[in-house]
Amino acid sequence: MKTYVVGSGVTKVDRHYDKNYLVLIDEAVGKTLANSGLDASDIEYLVVSTAFSESILNQADPSTYIAQNLGFRNVKALTVSSGEVSGAVALDYAHALIRSGKASRVLVVGFEKMSEYPSWVINRVYAKILEYEVEGIKNVAPSDYAALIMNDYMRRYGVSRESIIKWSIKMHENAVKTPHAQLQFTISADSLSKALRISEPLTMLDSHPTSDGAAALLLVNESVAKKAGTTPIELVDVESSVNLPIYLRDDLTYFSATAAAYKRLSSRNGVKLTTNTAVNVYDTYDIYGLLTIEALEICARGEAVKCVDEMPYLNVGGGLKARGHPVGATPLYQVHELRELMSGTSWIKYDGDISLAHAMSGPDNNAWLILLRGWV
Repeated sequence: MKTYVVGSGVTKVDRHYDKNYLVLIDEAVGKTLANSGLDASDIEYLVVSTAFSESILNQADPSTYIAQNLGFRNVKALTVSSGEVSGAVALDYAHALIRSGKASRVLVVGFEKMSEYPSWVINRVYAKILEYEVEGIKNVAPSDYAALIMNDYMRRYGVSRESIIKWSIKMHENAVKTPHAQLQFTISADSLSKALRISEPLTMLDSHPTSDGAAALLLVNESVAKKAGTTPIELVDVESSVNLPIYLRDDLTYFSATAAAYKRLSSRNGVKLTTNTAVNVYDTYDIYGLLTIEALEICARGEAVKCVDEMPYLNVGGGLKARGHPVGATPLYQVHELRELMSGTSWIKYDGDISLAHAMSGPDNNAWLILLRGWV
């Protein structure tokens, strides 16, 4: 049984000091139902994804309170929390419900409120995506690994520091055209020398911002999709893989979990990505975006900086770098942007048949891929 996305909605990614998570979710779900042609009473399952609700909001089991706030009474509600890939795991669960025939209409909601505390507190919470007893207890931060990997990549392939920032420049250019993006301004390579250093050579220009946001997707089976009020987009397949800890890897510049997941997904579905394929990849740091498109075999290893300008449909929403990264919601934002692209409502025209969303926790510790196809 096939799975289709018939509705999606997102809030603007920002630091929403004046809105709590329930308000953000209500906005996203309202947009989703409005453009799907379905009513709230049709929903059978509510699957909620969040990474840090217990740490930041002191809230366990938010799906129960989200369902109550939305006025859902008979829905089955559950919460998925799996670090930075929480949203992708939630989509996989919803996909399995539809394919198994256990449900025909599943609402997936992702959210994160990252601006509730000062930056130093949030940075400590975000570092929980790493292994505490090995890395966290020694104050290793995610940005430290990004800096280490960037240095190794530049040394190994002779890539200049100035060329890596091309990724961030492109992301900001895309964000300016994306209404829900957080950092809607352009940057240039000239700003690199003045940018605040996070962990040498990594700067603020290479990193994602702190973000709040909520996104929702309505997944249905084929019979429901045929009656929907919008053009359905098929969620074809989901694949994932786990990597070795970074301190045990032979090569820091190869994202083998992403590569392994792509090989299985590609083989199973007979697809091959090209520079003209629409892809939304995780770029918490620009070096991660470059390594991801190499692992997806779009570019040869060490050549990603040359591919960036040749990929018109790369992170059309601005990526995590400029759209922002409301962690539990980010994969849903990615799919929402690809749905708009494939249904013709995005700021850029796309004639491709397939698109791909890539989610990743930490430096390729856990990688997930979501394959989409247009309605046939």
